[in-house]
Amino acid sequence: MQDKPFWEESYSDFEVSAFSKGPTVDVEEFYEIFPKNADVLDVGCGEGRNSIFMAKLGNRVDAFDLSENGIKKAKKIAGLEKAAVCFFTCDLGAFVFEKEYDIILSHGVLHLPEKKVRDPFIREMQAHTKTGGFNVIGVFTDRLPATPDNAPFTHSLFRVGELPEKYKGWEIVHHQEGTFTDSHPGGIHHEHAYERIIARRITGTDSRY
Repeated sequence: MQDKPFWEESYSDFEVSAFSKGPTVDVEEFYEIFPKNADVLDVGCGEGRNSIFMAKLGNRVDAFDLSENGIKKAKKIAGLEKAAVCFFTCDLGAFVFEKEYDIILSHGVLHLPEKKVRDPFIREMQAHTKTGGFNVIGVFTDRLPATPDNAPFTHSLFRVGELPEKYKGWEIVHHQEGTFTDSHPGGIHHEHAYERIIARRITGTDSRY
């Protein structure tokens, strides 16, 4: 079994990007509908691609990742781009919400921990989203198995349709499900099954599933 996921090596190299540069496709397409001057949390921020983008729009951004190398790199990139982000290292399972957010982002992360960790965390995300605020989430699903190099670190692939089911009572602004291929530094190529949602907490609804 691998000791560390493949992205750790890329996080240690400032000359390459472990994943694509710039925000994720859903954030880039829909950011104009998000609240302005917002409080934003980026869960599992990696190199900070979404965090930095949201900060440069004038938002107040907190962002954490388990990877110390990822956070170190994100801080360096943010400094170069003059983006003010509160980056810190934290395990998702140990994170404690201390305030509510207008926007909570999480991409490529929630399928990694055990279900007994990620499901309560999603409930906490929902409970700490302001009325009218958004959860913007992308996960891997079991439409395809985890790739061999990801499998040792992927503990709870979502069932297809499981993610939007958790947001009953919210307005689903965007939903997409399917497969995609990607490439990473070092000649690494993957095919993944994914599901993405952008969900808005509606006034007067129970935010918990």
